[in-house]
Amino acid sequence: MQVELSQSTTTRPRQIRSYAELQEQLHHDLRAQHPEWIDANGNSPRVDWYDQRLAELIALFQSVNKQPVKGLATPVMHIALAA
Repeated sequence: MQVELSQSTTTRPRQIRSYAELQEQLHHDLRAQHPEWIDANGNSPRVDWYDQRLAELIALFQSVNKQPVKGLATPVMHIALAA
């Protein structure tokens, strides 16, 4: 798997080589693109929810394919959000 995502609007895209790198990049990009999602204390429950959901989807993919997905990062935190 190789995905290119930009680190910011001013830098070159970089190659993503693992699911852990993909999760980290998405986390960073969501926080950068949506500063309104960041609480005064620095927490970002919405971004954390996206982190958790991506981890769940990767785990589902792994279970369906019966193959471990290499480089899967642990979710940043487990958060229960009200719908």
